[in-house]
Amino acid sequence: MPVKDGDVYTLLIGGTKKFQVECVVSPEALRKGLSGRKGLPEGAGMLFLFPKLTEHTMWMPDMNFPLDVIWLDEHLSIVHISYGLQPCQRDQICPSTSSIYSTQYAIEVVAGQAAEYGFRLGQDLKILV
Repeated sequence: MPVKDGDVYTLLIGGTKKFQVECVVSPEALRKGLSGRKGLPEGAGMLFLFPKLTEHTMWMPDMNFPLDVIWLDEHLSIVHISYGLQPCQRDQICPSTSSIYSTQYAIEVVAGQAAEYGFRLGQDLKILV
């Protein structure tokens, strides 16, 4: 069954910690991301499923809170983490952040939660079904 916008899955981090992710797949949802939301519950984030494996960038217009972005390859291995990205408002010039490496997925979490939940470079994540 194909993944669609709004589907929620649980990730297993390091074999012990669980983290909820809301999926975004459509071009509109990928573009919007978490823009406009007031926050996220503890232990929750947004999983971006990009259409192809390549270097991706993100920006944060109309965000209301800072984020960490966990960048993953096609095997759900963490290849890069961008920490403490600051929001910007529509009237500001919003800088973009790059995955640096080719990625297929990204997870946006509230700033500080990447470290708090033990996301680390080289780690393989698992999706619980």
